[in-house]
Amino acid sequence: MKQLILSLLVLTLFSCKKNEEKSGSEISNRKVQDTLQTERENDEIEKQDTLKINYTEHKNLLDILTVLPDSSMGSWEWNKIDRVQYVKKIQKNNYALPPRDRFSKISLTQPNTLEIQVVDGNWILSIYKVKPNNYIVITDDIVGDGNQLMAFEYLNGTLTYLPFKNIFDHYLTTLIIDQKNEKCTDFFEDNKIGFEYNFIGTKKIKMSNSLFKDSEGCFKGTILNYEFNPAIKKFNLINIE
Repeated sequence: MKQLILSLLVLTLFSCKKNEEKSGSEISNRKVQDTLQTERENDEIEKQDTLKINYTEHKNLLDILTVLPDSSMGSWEWNKIDRVQYVKKIQKNNYALPPRDRFSKISLTQPNTLEIQVVDGNWILSIYKVKPNNYIVITDDIVGDGNQLMAFEYLNGTLTYLPFKNIFDHYLTTLIIDQKNEKCTDFFEDNKIGFEYNFIGTKKIKMSNSLFKDSEGCFKGTILNYEFNPAIKKFNLINIE
């Protein structure tokens, strides 16, 4: 009788152990399948987000990206350490994947301009060549209620801050027909935040503000066209539309 009970006990323990092993194996298999599914989904996302960029062709643009102050990205965070690692990957592979927790899309909109679509806006970096290893740099941090523009001079690896308006000939105020007309100057100040900046090619910038159409007789137009002059490190006003 004791022998029978002992045999039944051993059989029960063996059966429990097999069930535990089976259950553990099923859980392990599910984890593997979930991991593979996640990796496949991530691969698909990465394929869509891949930025193919030749490091050698865009070296100056990418090098300047790594030395910009964090303050030029006031509406979000992409610190220098992460930017350096990002550029190193491009240097190694000639492509990069954007960190999706930081922004949703990155693209080269011009040979000298990098644009990042942030969750609630856009961030733009554009550089203008003065001479080898010397550039005027502009950043535009765009959010729903306006934008923050910053300007720098990049010379042999060193970045120096410049007042943004100082790099433009007749910056904005030339739009006003009569500088003594308080109604017009007040309207200008109230709506200055509405300017949009379009970086065109390696030399031109178009500034526009459609709101100025609402103030009759105050402004010469709504669009200012500027062209970069490397000799004086400034943008000359070409015309007003």
